[in-house]
Amino acid sequence: MLELLNFFAEEGAAADSGTSSNWFSQWGIYVVFGVLLVGMILLMVLPQRKQKKRQQEMMSKLGIGSIVTTIGGIVGEVVQLDETHIWLLTGVDDNKTTMQFIRQAIYSIAPAPGSPEAEQQAKEEKAKEDEVDEIK
Repeated sequence: MLELLNFFAEEGAAADSGTSSNWFSQWGIYVVFGVLLVGMILLMVLPQRKQKKRQQEMMSKLGIGSIVTTIGGIVGEVVQLDETHIWLLTGVDDNKTTMQFIRQAIYSIAPAPGSPEAEQQAKEEKAKEDEVDEIK
């Protein structure tokens, strides 16, 4: 990279001395920096858009009865929803507790047991396990 910049600097010095004056030798360094700047911006913005789209798709699957894991590691079943909050039922046997979370605290969503999505996911996992067993 430095060799490329040195090349442009040498060409610019030659152009300033009057030997040959072309546009690229005078503006080349600005073009290179501009391309690098645009590239860096694209590399930062595109992954954010993809992540936001995946998050929105996940939230669209959220419904009562879904099994949810929060960013804190709490696993529970969704019992109530509104625009900004969800209520999870978590615990074992007689020791069940309902907890309220904001929607942004959701890390992952598993479909409700017995739903078509859960059955499809179970079939896919079974197919992956069978494929792994065949390889062994």
